[in-house]
Amino acid sequence: MIVPLYDSTTGVTVYVDPSFVMTLRPDPEHPLDMSLIKLKDGETLHVQGEHREIADKLAYPPA
Repeated sequence: MIVPLYDSTTGVTVYVDPSFVMTLRPDPEHPLDMSLIKLKDGETLHVQGEHREIADKLAYPPA
């Protein structure tokens, strides 16, 4: 399963495999509308959406 999310840094859609997500947390600067996703390879993505909303999108099976 691949999940499309909007990367707020680059302004494009990124496609995330939930099995590669290490951590998901609110962005400290914009906790209500942005989230930080850290991937297993060390890359951090700044995605648009509150962290619980993003967690639901990444859940398998989808909520």
